[in-house]
Amino acid sequence: MKYSLAQAKMIGWKGRPTTRTRRGFRWAAKRTLRSRGQSRGQHEKRHRNSAVTVGVRASQLSFSFVIESWAACAPGVDTPQRWSQWAAAPWLPEGEPQVALAAVAPMLRRRFAPLGRLAAQAVLDLGGNVDGDDLLDNPTVYASRYGEASRCLELLADQARDSVLSPTAFGLSVHNAIGAMIALTRGDRRNSSAIAAGRATAAAGVAEAVALLDDGARSVSLIVYDSPLPAGYTCFEDEPSAHFAWAWRLRRPHAGERALHLDWPAPNASAYDDSMLPQLPASLQALWFGLSDAASLIQQIDGRRCLWSRDA
Repeated sequence: MKYSLAQAKMIGWKGRPTTRTRRGFRWAAKRTLRSRGQSRGQHEKRHRNSAVTVGVRASQLSFSFVIESWAACAPGVDTPQRWSQWAAAPWLPEGEPQVALAAVAPMLRRRFAPLGRLAAQAVLDLGGNVDGDDLLDNPTVYASRYGEASRCLELLADQARDSVLSPTAFGLSVHNAIGAMIALTRGDRRNSSAIAAGRATAAAGVAEAVALLDDGARSVSLIVYDSPLPAGYTCFEDEPSAHFAWAWRLRRPHAGERALHLDWPAPNASAYDDSMLPQLPASLQALWFGLSDAASLIQQIDGRRCLWSRDA
């Protein structure tokens, strides 16, 4: 799994960027190189065949944050009280989502598929002001393992039938489409990004959010959402699946404030292991930890251990 430069900055940039080159990311890389007394050319020549991966200096990945507010949406769990009950005794949400999105204009609402409706409802429930002049404040990170897989499969089926592909359907199938539609709905012109990182998607979303906080944002909205894979893709599922979306507004902890922490790999093997939550996908395990009073949670992801913990 490759890290963006915003995430790599947290561990000391090591390797040539392979994906996004946003201005802030380039600045982060240049700052790291300057601190090492290297020019960009010297560094690229030395590490031309390298990549920023989880295994590179991963022991230095450590993030601290506070959940300022939250919202979540899933079939049968649609109020804070129900989510509190769920956190006390978690279960895998079942059924199809029924999200009205009454606050969204009909012309925009009809473009949202069920997964997009879940994500949009979580964002709307989280709230927040989008009218500020500071476009660098409160950026949004959208994190989904699979995104609009159903739309993608429909497009592939049309292509196999030699049918004409719909430009609109294609535009709504890309990974950042849900975030773009939500931004249009809210009139939000601030920075947003869309990421996917397998079972580590929620953890990677936190890493991206904390990197943005480190770049100067006062808060960051993290939106995590997923749905079961469509019938043609179910053979690739390696964890339980459900329709869900949740949103956290994250900020840096103040001095002496009780905070949450994310470390990778975990230094303590005695924490609450995710094998005790086998009924939940990794992203819902992260939500459970955020809502519960558990001291810690260990996730075993692709042979690595990720530790979520909170101050006593």
